[in-house]
Amino acid sequence: MAISIFFPSPRSAACVSAIAAGSLLGMIPAPAQAAPAEADGLWQPLVQLQGDRPREMGQVTSVNQLSDVQPTDWAFQAVQSLVERYGCVAGYPDGSFRGNRAASRYELAALVNACLDNISDQFATSEDLEQLRALQEEFAMELATLRGRVDGLEARTSTLEAQQFSTLTKLTGEVVLGVGYTGDENNASANGPNPEPGQDRIFFANRTRLTFDTSFSGTDRLRVRLQARTIPNLEDATGTRMARLGFGGTNDNQFQLDELNYQFKPLKNLQLKIDANAGEFQDNIDTINPYLASSSSGALSRFGRFNSIYRQGGGGAGATLNWKINDVVGLTLGYLADEPQNAVSEVGDDPNPPAGASRGGLLFGSYAALAQLMVQPFKQGKFAFTYVKSFDEAGNVDVTSSTGGSTPIFGDRSTRRPFSNTEDTEADHLGFQATFQPADFLNLSGWVGYTFARTADAANNESADLLNWAVSAQFPDLGMEGALGFVIFGQPPKIISADNVDFNGALAGTGQGGTTYHVEAGYKFPVNKNIHITPGVIYLINPEHNSANTDIVIPVIRTTFKF
Repeated sequence: MAISIFFPSPRSAACVSAIAAGSLLGMIPAPAQAAPAEADGLWQPLVQLQGDRPREMGQVTSVNQLSDVQPTDWAFQAVQSLVERYGCVAGYPDGSFRGNRAASRYELAALVNACLDNISDQFATSEDLEQLRALQEEFAMELATLRGRVDGLEARTSTLEAQQFSTLTKLTGEVVLGVGYTGDENNASANGPNPEPGQDRIFFANRTRLTFDTSFSGTDRLRVRLQARTIPNLEDATGTRMARLGFGGTNDNQFQLDELNYQFKPLKNLQLKIDANAGEFQDNIDTINPYLASSSSGALSRFGRFNSIYRQGGGGAGATLNWKINDVVGLTLGYLADEPQNAVSEVGDDPNPPAGASRGGLLFGSYAALAQLMVQPFKQGKFAFTYVKSFDEAGNVDVTSSTGGSTPIFGDRSTRRPFSNTEDTEADHLGFQATFQPADFLNLSGWVGYTFARTADAANNESADLLNWAVSAQFPDLGMEGALGFVIFGQPPKIISADNVDFNGALAGTGQGGTTYHVEAGYKFPVNKNIHITPGVIYLINPEHNSANTDIVIPVIRTTFKF
C-alpha cells in the first residue's frame, strides 16, 4: 500500500480540449432554458456534462432567449437536414441524430457551429451554403457567445498543458524480520586456531524503513528515508565479518535519517543523483546482479549481493551521473566523500594525528570515485567494467568493505586493513560483472574484483593485491509465481600477493593458510503481494582464509513486509 499526499490540480488539458471541441453546451448555461426532462434523447451528452448539481441561471436579457426552437421551426429543420446530409454532428450512443426534441437557441447554435466547421465550400451545394449563411445570421449572437467561451477554454487549456503536474509525495514502508542461529564452534581467526568459543545463539532482529518520495516535475525525485534497525553483523558471534548479513546493521532501533538524495534528468538520456547523506554506489548504479542485489529480497549475505568494490565510499555524500549513450552502452561516473560536512580539518598540522581524525571536506578526506561502462548487447544479458579509486584515512580503513577477513593476520594487519588502521591507504579497484538469462526459469550471474592497495605515504612503500569472485544461479518463479531460488559460490576478498609485507609467509610460519569459500542457498516465496519469506543457509569453508578454523554454518529466515 502506498499513501499519496498531494495538492489537487485542474483536469488534464486533454479533457478540457475534448469538452471544448465536442460538447460546448455543457460549459454554457442557456440563460433561461432548463434541460429536457428525458435525458436519453438528443441532448443526453449535454445533460451528462452538466452533472447533477444545479447551475446558477443568469438574468434574462433578450426575449428570444426564452424561446425554444421547435422541431417544426425552419431553423431546426435546416440544421437537421445539414446534420443528416453532411454528418457534422456525431457521437451519440447509437450513432444517430435524434431530431425530435425541442432545443434552446444556444444548443442549436452549437450545432450550427459544428456544421460551419465541417462543411466545405468545395463539396456543399449552393442551396446548402445559402441555408448555412441564413442560420449563421439567425444565431449570430449565440455563436459569438460560444466562440468567446471557446477562446477562454483554449487559454485555460494552454495553462493546464504547462502546469498539469501536481507535486506528489509518496510514502512507502518496509519491515524486515530476521531469525538466525550462530553455532558454538570456536571463533574464526586469521593466524591460527582460536580457543575462544563462539556464541551459541538464536537471534531475532528487525529493520524498519519509511521512505518519502516527492516529485516536483514528474521526472525528478526527492527521497527522504528514515531507518531503525537491530540486525547484528555477527562478527562478535563468529569471529569474522565474512558472516555479515546482507540486511545487517544496528542503531538500537532509533529512527534516524538514512537516505537524503535528489535525482533528476538534465537531459533526456542523462540522470544526475545528488546524495546528501548515506550515499552508496550500489543504490545509484546497476550492479549487474538483478535478482540478488536487494538487501530485503536478494541474497541473505552481505558478500553475496554484488561485487564488494561497489561499497567503497559508502555512507558519504556526493553525486552520480548515469548516461545512457544508446540502447546498448551506458556510462556511469560517481564520487562520494566520507566527511563532506567538515569545514575545518581535524588533523591540522599534527604530523601524528589521532586515529579517526579527518581532513574532512568534500575533497580532502576519505573518498571514492567510480567509473563504469555497461554493455547490454542483447535483452537477456549484459556486462560491465568498473573502476573505483578509493582513499581511506587512518582510523577509517576498509579496502574490502567489511566482506573480507577482519581478524589480524599478524600484528594489527588484516585483509580489510593490510597496513593496519593507522596508515592512510589508497586503492585501485577493478571489477568485471556479467549476467545472462538463457531461459525464463534460469539466470546466471558472476563477478571478479581485483584490488591494488598501497600505503598513501610513499616512504613506507607497502602494497598488497586482493582478489574476490563469485558465481551464482537464480531460478525465477520456482514452484510458484513470484518465487526465487538461488545458489551462490565464491571467494571473499583475499590478499594474494604483497610487497614488503609477507602475509602468506606469516601464515605459513604458523602452519596455517587456506582460502575461504562462501556457499549460500536460499528460496524466497511470496505469501501475498506484500509479504515474502526467504529461508536459507550461509556456509563458510575455512573462514578468515584459515584452514585451521572450523567451518561456519548460519541458517537464516528473512521475512519482508512492504506497504
